[in-house]
Formats: sequence, C-alpha cells, structure tokens
Amino acid sequence: MERIFRGVLKHRKIVVAVFCVLTAICVALIPQVGIDADMSDYLPPSAKSSQDLTAMKEVYGNDITNARVYVTGISQVDASSFADTLKSEGDVVSVTWLGDEVDLAKPLEVQDSDTIDEWYDGDGYLFQMVLSDTVDQTEIDHIRSEAQALPGAGTVAMDGSAVSNASNMASLNVDMAKIMTIAVITVFLIVMLSTTSYLHPVVMLLTIGVAIALNMGTNIFRGTISSITELVASVLQLAVSMDYSIVLLTNFGRAREKTDDQFEAMVMAMNKSFSVILSSAAVTFFGFLSLATMQFLIGQDMGIALAKGIVCSFLSITLLMPCILYGMRNVVEKTTHKPFIKSFRRMANFCHKGAVPALAIAIVIAVPALLASQSVGFTYSESSNLSPTSQVKTDGDIINGAFGESQTWAIMVPEGQWSEEEALVDELKALPTTKSVLSYTTVAGDALPHELASESVVKQLINGGYSRIVLTSNASDEGEESFALVEKVRSLISSHYGDDYHLAGNTVSYYDIRSVTTSDQTTVKLASVIAIGIVLLIMFKSLSIPITLLLAIEVSIWINEAVPYFMGDSVNFVAFLVIDAVQLGAAVDYSIIYTEEYLARRKRMGKAEASLSAIEVTAQPIITSSSILIVACLGIYLVASSPMIQQVGLLIARGALISVILIFFVLPLMFKLFDGFIRHTSLKLGFYDEHKDQGAASAAGAPACAATADDKGDSHRLQSATEQE
Repeated sequence: MERIFRGVLKHRKIVVAVFCVLTAICVALIPQVGIDADMSDYLPPSAKSSQDLTAMKEVYGNDITNARVYVTGISQVDASSFADTLKSEGDVVSVTWLGDEVDLAKPLEVQDSDTIDEWYDGDGYLFQMVLSDTVDQTEIDHIRSEAQALPGAGTVAMDGSAVSNASNMASLNVDMAKIMTIAVITVFLIVMLSTTSYLHPVVMLLTIGVAIALNMGTNIFRGTISSITELVASVLQLAVSMDYSIVLLTNFGRAREKTDDQFEAMVMAMNKSFSVILSSAAVTFFGFLSLATMQFLIGQDMGIALAKGIVCSFLSITLLMPCILYGMRNVVEKTTHKPFIKSFRRMANFCHKGAVPALAIAIVIAVPALLASQSVGFTYSESSNLSPTSQVKTDGDIINGAFGESQTWAIMVPEGQWSEEEALVDELKALPTTKSVLSYTTVAGDALPHELASESVVKQLINGGYSRIVLTSNASDEGEESFALVEKVRSLISSHYGDDYHLAGNTVSYYDIRSVTTSDQTTVKLASVIAIGIVLLIMFKSLSIPITLLLAIEVSIWINEAVPYFMGDSVNFVAFLVIDAVQLGAAVDYSIIYTEEYLARRKRMGKAEASLSAIEVTAQPIITSSSILIVACLGIYLVASSPMIQQVGLLIARGALISVILIFFVLPLMFKLFDGFIRHTSLKLGFYDEHKDQGAASAAGAPACAATADDKGDSHRLQSATEQE
C-alpha cells in the first residue's frame, strides 16, 4: 500500500485531473436523475395493493381520484364553466362535480339531498379530479389561479395526494439548498476549531463535495430515486464520512512531528490512516446497505445511494485529499494557527470518573428502552408528512370541514356477474363509512346490456373483461379504523369473487405499507448487526470486541428510539426504519476510532491507563465528526418543510449524541470489565501483562512502576498528569 500511496502522491496532477473530469461528467448528469415523491411506488411487487394498482392502470389508466378543489362564492353557471376549464387542462385526466351527479335542469331542492351535500355545501362547490403522474406545482398553481379568477370566487382550497406530491417536489430544492448551506457552515466552523490551518476545512469540503457530486451523478444508472433519498443522502454522506478526512488530517499532523519532509509525512499519514478509514467505511457501507434488505423498496433506494456515497467518499479522501493537501502545502503552511483546543485531559478524567454511574444507568434503562422502542406509533400517509403550516394541509382542513374526510377506492371485479356485483354494491352501501358507490349496475341497471349503454359510462366502468366499482368513504387516510375498513372491504369482495378482484386506493396502499414495514424493522436490525459484526470480527480478529461494541451502540439506539414513545409522539415509518442503519453505521465509526487507539495502548499499558489515554487521544476526532453530524442533522430538523425529513434529522442528531456519550463513558469501562474475556477470545492482541510485571517488580524489592518505566513512559506521564489534575 505504501508503494501505491507514493505513486498516487507522485502523480498527483493526474489523480486530480481524473477526479475533475469524473466530477464534471457527474454534475452534468445530476439534473437527468428522476425524482419520485410517491411512496406507494415503492411497495414490493408482491404486495396485493401494488399488484392491484398495476392491473388498474393497465385496464383503466390512471383513473383514481387524487385531487380535490373547493371554490366558494361562485354561481352554478360559473361552477359548470370551471369544470369544463379543468377538463381542458393537460394534466387533468378527468373531473367530477355536482353536474355529473344530479340533473341541474331541476331545482336542487327537489333532488336527493345526500348527493347534493357531497358536492355543494351552500357556500361553494367541490370538484374531484384525477391528475396525471407528471403534474407539478406549476400546474397546481395554474388551476388555483383559474379558480380565483372566477366571478365572486372567495375561498379556493386544493388537497389530495397529487397536490401533496407536487408541493413536496416544489419544496425539495429549496429545502436541500438550506440543509446543505447549514451543513457546509457547520463543517467549516467545527473543523477550523479542531485543526491547525484555516485551509483545512476548505480542503475537506472540496474533497467531500467531489464525492457527493460523484454519488449524485451516478444515480443516473438507477434512473429514478425517491425524494427522501434526494433530500437526505448528500447531507448524510457529508456528515458521516467527515471523520475519514479527520483521521487523515490527524495522522498527517502527527507525522509532521516526526519528519520535516512533507512528502514522507503524507505517505506515512496515508499508510497509517488507510486501515482505519477502510474499516470505518466498510462498517458504514454495510450498515447502509442493510437498508436494501427491506421489502419496502424505499430501503433499497436509500441503502444503495448511501452505500454508494460511502464508496465515493472513501476513494476521494484516500486518493484525492492527500494530493490536494500536498499540492497546497505552502499555502496551508501560511494559514496555520494554534490549536483552539489543546488538550482533552480534563474530559478524559471526567469520563473516567463518571463511567460506573453511566454504566449503571445504561443497564437500568436498557430493557425498558428496548420495549418502548418496539411500541412506538407510526404514520404512513402523505397527509401526515405535510407541515401543519403548509397550504396543502390548511386547504385540506378547509375541505374536510366543509365536506368531511373522503377516500375514493376503485374495485375491479369480473364483468358479467351482475347478481354478485349488485349484492356487493348493496353490502358496500350498508357500511357506515360509505358516502357513495358507483358501478355499472347503479348507473345503467343490470338488465341493460352494456352494448346499449352510454359509451362514456361503459368506458369508465366496463373494460378489459372487468367491471369497476368506485367506493367513496368518509374515512381518513390512515388509522386503525381506516385500516379495519380495508380489511372489511377486502373480505366482502373476497366472499363474492375469491381472489379474482383488484382494490386500489391511498389507504389500501398505506395498509400494505404498514404490513410490509412491520417485518422490515426486524430485518434491517438483524441485517445491519450481522453485517457489521462480521466486518468487526474480521477487522479485529476477535469474537468479543464486536459484541462489546455492538452492545454499547445497540443500547444507544434503543434509548434514542424509545424517546418518541415516552413523549407520546408518532413517527413516520421511513424515519424510524432509517435510524437503525444510520445510527449504527455512524456510531461504529466512532467506536472503531476509540478501539484502535485503546488496543494500541493496551499493548504497553494497563487496562485502566489505556482506556483513559485512549479517551484523551480520540476525543478530538470523535467529537469533531459527531458534532458535524449532530449539528447538520439539527439543521435538517430546523429547516426542512417535511415532518418526515425533520424526524429523520432529529432522530439521527439525538442518536449520534447518545452514542457518543456511551462511547466515552460506557465503552472504556466495558473494555476494562471484559479485559480477560477479550484477551482469551481474540488473536494476537499482545496485551501488556501488568500483573506479571508487578510480580517481578515486587520480587526485586522495587515499585512496579519503576520496573516498567521504559515500556510505559507514555502511561506514567499520563498518570502523573492525572494525579496533578
């Protein structure tokens, strides 16, 4: 590896040129990557609702209501004109309003009041639409402006999954710009405080910026990524991989103390850093990749993107960053400053003294935290992912206040079995949540051959050997009652048609998302723990060290995940699933940095001295890296408009803080307590045998410390300083 690093540094101009070309290509490809904000698109193909939705689109196209418009203060004539205007819009597939349900030539007072109340509340008219998958915020704003331009128009409100998705996509770039700005400022300030040159944070940001561009550009090979991945992948890549560059800088600084030759110092730093960076990158890579084991395909989407980002960061930091640092060595020298934080000895002593109480607290709360983390309530719908202050949320509350909550589901059953269909329609009408049922038998009657019926009616309700039933219910998007309704409707349909039917609707998709993700939580936990455990096993050649590290980190994850339960909050299911892999991957990075230093010192010191010294030495890189992750993710929480993205940021920030506390307070004590266990279950550790030396010193009639002064110089200096403290 040293020969490779010498070659890289010697031909640094070629290395930089290659990275520049690749970065330019990837930056050009980034706008070509598709973004998908619809979570139902990530249901596995095996899910019933996914299969049903695919079949529905093949037969009828995209023809399920996904938007509502409510306009007050307009006349019936203007409402009819507005309906025609909507039908002429390019992204509008179909429109339904009062004029499609009743005969407007007759006075409304003499017609069915229940039907009228579904579309007109005395103040305004409701229009239900099917919008295309390509509709964006520009088209939504245009429809809103058309409604506001109607004579006498007052309140104009729009809601629905299509409106929510368009709003989320519109806010994506704004949110991403805010988040990355906070992250960049955070990195610059924290790194500047922890390094010795004002240019160090610039070099680090430049290097990881290249890695982020490479990762985002190579998403083109996947075609489309989710809006969640687009929003959080870059900032997580920046925050999680920052510790790789910190390790390189730290080792370069130590190498400079041994030689004035910066070339040799950089080669020494690259050589020493490589194994630590590779180890950290490997565990983070497999931690993120474990998300791909989820049945819900958003896990695969995020897992691949995040894992690929770690590879890009690893290559950029191990190859590009040394070339930039060495190439700018003269400028870096001119911008050096004294360390702002010179020593972490006081902190090491504080952690050492507080270790026993911290371990006792961790033991006491571990099991309750685990049980609480398994009892957290989840949200699944797109409406729950809307900010309380967003226009879509406000408009939804207005429409629900006027007409109540509404869900429209489409049912496809075999054509021609009219008696079965009529019986099913009667049972659906009898449900207490039903607002209306539309089918061929309700429109034309089962005695009328569809050849003689209106062509428009036939096209909407009979096609491809199927008859379609449209069920509208006054149910919410999600919740136990809504999910129970899905089960009830499926049971009713199955009693008439067996498995030969299709049911599609938002709540139906959310029901299946809940079913799929319930098992995904366990799958992701096991996959991430097993994958990272194997990497740690190979890395340290030890059975006990992976168990020790993972036990400490898992407790921190349980505590983090238990907080929403004790606070009575519900969490978006995606945020909760992601935290396992992200917190585990990030925390293992920190624990590896500590473990490497502890094991190196344990070869020449006693366990107590080694643990104390390791805390002091690793405090700077761990605190620097974790502070960046914590502050950057708090930035996500503060500026993101999506509650789900906010929850991701808060969970990761809180999880990183809890993990660091346990790593500094609990992990060193665990190493001391398990010292014998680790010694006998690991290969070639070469631990210093303090008991043997103490016995030899006692036999010679001299203090034990004097007999080992040469071997333990570092230890005695630390011990002396500690006593003075």
